[in-house]
Amino acid sequence: MTSISLLREKFTVRDIAMDSTPVIALGNRLRLSLPKEKEPLIIRGHSMHMTLRYGAELLRQLSYVSHIEDIETLFQWEDIWEKLIQSFEKESTPNTWVAIYYKGKPIFEYNPRHMFFDVIEQCEHKNSHAQEKYEKSIIMAQNAFRKGGRDVLIEEESHVGFILDDAGAEKRFAVILRIPGEKATFITRMNIDKDIKKVPYSHICMNIAADFIEAINMAVRIGFMEDDFRNGKIDKNSDRMKLYKNIQHRLRTLDQSINQIERQYDVRYRPEKPDFEYIQNTCMEFSMKD
Repeated sequence: MTSISLLREKFTVRDIAMDSTPVIALGNRLRLSLPKEKEPLIIRGHSMHMTLRYGAELLRQLSYVSHIEDIETLFQWEDIWEKLIQSFEKESTPNTWVAIYYKGKPIFEYNPRHMFFDVIEQCEHKNSHAQEKYEKSIIMAQNAFRKGGRDVLIEEESHVGFILDDAGAEKRFAVILRIPGEKATFITRMNIDKDIKKVPYSHICMNIAADFIEAINMAVRIGFMEDDFRNGKIDKNSDRMKLYKNIQHRLRTLDQSINQIERQYDVRYRPEKPDFEYIQNTCMEFSMKD
């Protein structure tokens, strides 16, 4: 059984010698194995759903690759990203970023990211050959800052946001559901539909997981805006009204995409499929208490 997981990471960099505000570096990390290569591809991104979508497309294209001569020219990295990123994403989250690392160095990047990620990936690459744990990379990063004249303490928090187990014909993945006041995990099992006979490849599972993650986020955002909308606090010609309608449209599009996948495969949820309307109402009630 093989597995693919996405980590949600938070690094806090504190300057020991100075009484200054700590620097926070937030991001997501996805590791993809390459055919006949010891070194993996590392995808770091601003959002979980775009990190997963980029990883899914690379995984799909890697399924056609048997030999890699030059990793930097293996794919049209920028073209892939531009085809994946939606106009909604560009407009609502213009600072979204992604970076692909190979052997500790970035081979593709879109939008600025915190430089700390470059440091930690260089350290992690050096440690991977000695099979050292991630904690050793953090110590190495601290030493690198010290050599540069900064004495820092680095604290790391990481949580698994998505994990996929490939058990042959059946694929099983888990997504952490986070909304205000609630945290839960829902597990999805995908099998071949007995009539359609389509195989639920790993990249398909990653894409539907990305749809769920983004849809949950959209439902949360609508919920926090809903009370103002119902009470006429959002001007009909304002940018906020435009955003409200765009988020609603995006949620409907994602819901349709999920439903389409459910018609093509045997999909089962445990404990149950996330209810976007329930999430909206929960967030609306939460916002009204503030």
